[in-house]
Amino acid sequence: MPPAPKTPMPIRRIAAFTMIEVLVVILIIGIIINFAVISLDIHKPSDTLKTEARRLTSLIELASEEALLRSQLIGIAIDENSYEFLTFDEDQWRPVDDAVFRTRTLPDDIRLELLTEQSTEDANQTETKKPGIVLMTSGESTAFELKISSDLIDNYYRISGAETGTLELDHVENY
Repeated sequence: MPPAPKTPMPIRRIAAFTMIEVLVVILIIGIIINFAVISLDIHKPSDTLKTEARRLTSLIELASEEALLRSQLIGIAIDENSYEFLTFDEDQWRPVDDAVFRTRTLPDDIRLELLTEQSTEDANQTETKKPGIVLMTSGESTAFELKISSDLIDNYYRISGAETGTLELDHVENY
């Protein structure tokens, strides 16, 4: 008996995802996770405090350079929860008309405390604001110490300004 003709075996297709399909799914999951993290806006109080301390330090440095370049006195009026940049014009202090040096209000839990020879209470009780910190046209400034603290944490930041115009930002941890 002759051998039976061989019938071809049916080709089995393996069901699997292609590499491109897997990468597209991973990309979509990554985008969804990214939006979820951004929408949660998880900021620790210590991060907010650090951001505000760095921002104020940078603004003081920038204002000092502006005072030097413009040959104009620039002052900073400090309140407990805000600060404002002022210029000396026509024998009085006026708010700076610039978006960068606008009046800034801090978050509710952050406090500023200015330590200088001049009392900030005296400066804020007059009709026109007087600065607690003055940045001179020579690049110098009044000596000051500014404490930036939060009601939510024990640590704070200290900005120290020397008469030579140098600034120092320190993180102070309470023990």
